[in-house]
Amino acid sequence: MKAVSSFILLLLFAGCGIHQELKQTNQAVVQPEQLQPDWYNADIRLLPIINNPVALAEIARELSTWSAPFGQKVYAMRLATQAASLDLKNKSYSILLSRTSFLVADSLEADEDKLQKCAEIGVMAARRAGVNKDSPEACYYFAVNQGIILYTKGLFGLNKLPEIFEALKIAQKNETVDFGGPLRVLGMMYLKAPAWPTGIGDLDKSLELLEKASKKYPSHPQNFIFYAQALIEDGNKSKAHANLETAYKLATPEIWGMYYSKKWRTEIDELKKKTSE
Repeated sequence: MKAVSSFILLLLFAGCGIHQELKQTNQAVVQPEQLQPDWYNADIRLLPIINNPVALAEIARELSTWSAPFGQKVYAMRLATQAASLDLKNKSYSILLSRTSFLVADSLEADEDKLQKCAEIGVMAARRAGVNKDSPEACYYFAVNQGIILYTKGLFGLNKLPEIFEALKIAQKNETVDFGGPLRVLGMMYLKAPAWPTGIGDLDKSLELLEKASKKYPSHPQNFIFYAQALIEDGNKSKAHANLETAYKLATPEIWGMYYSKKWRTEIDELKKKTSE
């Protein structure tokens, strides 16, 4: 009972605290003629569904997409936080909070402090859902949030790698999550990690997973971007270039929003230079 109470308090204080900080970080792309909702200052306590976790989670799922404006992702995270705090036994709410936390954190690369705080909420929520063989989706969002924290901490976060690796292996049981997310993230981990005997790095396994991701889930640009990186490492520059061309065409703002379209296309342009060296 004490652990449950502590989790509720931590969840509510962490959620409220990060929301106040995120209000100062409006990354939405706004055209002069466009009107944007006031996601940051909207009082969710006034919602008639504020004590209905089912309804809150339903709306949070609808709002938390890759292409959503940053403020909308923050709002979805607030709703997910409320839903999770109302029903701690429902794993789906905790997984939803972990997902929304990841989407917010992943859009905050210019602010490492806020990025890390959001990712830590995502890790906490995934642990609440259960980072084990019975929760492959929770394992995936645990891994990607931990990966963001690892990115900010650099060498000081390397001790997290084994747990991330194990979580991603379990996540393969539900590879459909996030457009083949478990495949592409584990594939990149095999690509970026040191090779045996000092690490788990394995180019062949990376190529296998990333090729599978690009073929089975061809709608996500990162599946092709990551596969191209592995192909470059393998010396197959022509095939890498072809995958980058596909990724560039997929990375449209109409599908993924302005933020990711610009981010991915910039990354693609840099990788193309390596295919012509």
